[in-house]
Amino acid sequence: MTRFIARVTSAAALLIVFGSAAHAQSLLDRPPNLGGNWVGNPGQLHFNFLHRFAAGDAPQRKVSNGPTFLLGYSLPARLLIGTRYATNSQVVPGLPNEWEFFGRYNPISEVRGAPLDATLHAGYNQTAESFDAELTLSKRVGPLNLLGVARMLSSAFGRDTLHTVLGAGATLRITSNVALAADYATLLDRAEDEDAVWGAGVHVRIPYSPHTLSFQVTNTNSGTLQGSSIGTGDTRYGFEFTIPITLARYVRRPVAPAPPATDAPAVGGPGQTIRMAIRALAYETPLLIVRPGTTIVWENQDPVDHTVTADDGAFDSALIGPNTTWSRTFDAAGTFPYHCAPHPFMKGIVVVRGS
Repeated sequence: MTRFIARVTSAAALLIVFGSAAHAQSLLDRPPNLGGNWVGNPGQLHFNFLHRFAAGDAPQRKVSNGPTFLLGYSLPARLLIGTRYATNSQVVPGLPNEWEFFGRYNPISEVRGAPLDATLHAGYNQTAESFDAELTLSKRVGPLNLLGVARMLSSAFGRDTLHTVLGAGATLRITSNVALAADYATLLDRAEDEDAVWGAGVHVRIPYSPHTLSFQVTNTNSGTLQGSSIGTGDTRYGFEFTIPITLARYVRRPVAPAPPATDAPAVGGPGQTIRMAIRALAYETPLLIVRPGTTIVWENQDPVDHTVTADDGAFDSALIGPNTTWSRTFDAAGTFPYHCAPHPFMKGIVVVRGS
């Protein structure tokens, strides 16, 4: 076990150094005990480290800890697969090492124009020998992100009994980098000696990086579906750290877009708008040829700030926060190379010509 933890810790250190941005497991959109709707972009690797502590009774007040590690990989079609491993788990008495293998599917998303987000998480808890599932619905209302969940545990806590869990939570964006979060969940047939689940946290996005950090207080032990469905009877304090890494960035080195061919067609025109997404640390269309009078709107879909900065200083968007936009109208003909100031390997070119 010591060797395994050492390997996980080493992997975490490497991911901290080499992490990169994309739609990831941002804690600013989910409270401590609810999984949220994140699935990541295809080809993205995820590492999540959750650690919770509880103090025993006087006079010793011995501190016990319960870490949960998540490793996941994002596939096409809004699908995430992964595993959670928790030590010192209290889900099944006498079995402190808890494993959950899962898949998560996000068929409905507000980012793609739907009125809300809907995600199905299904997995197998090897320790409890239970097939588990969770349906998460969420809706953004200004700075609020409201979440509701329904869970089914086929062999809850290793007791060979079916349990259903309902829960709700919310995150409140205070700034683009800070959010407050809270949640509550309960077994529908909870016994007198079984506690409902509650949690609260202060969540922080580390500027210019895809990483998020949460400081939490809760009464749960592990981060699996089963571990976050029943209270332990203790108040636990802890933190959670998320690390996404976009593998394509290290497989394919970004290069500046080539100059356009002279016969390439121009698009747009006076009064017309073209939208350009910024995601996975890249401009969606690094080479864009437009007619004079075209307005280009850059939309930041990454969890980190970006800029649209002309190489010659002719224009500069300043920082474009996540889920925000910046636009510029190009009236004069010419070639306008630009880059992202915090991430200079991100490059693009706008070519303006009359035909």
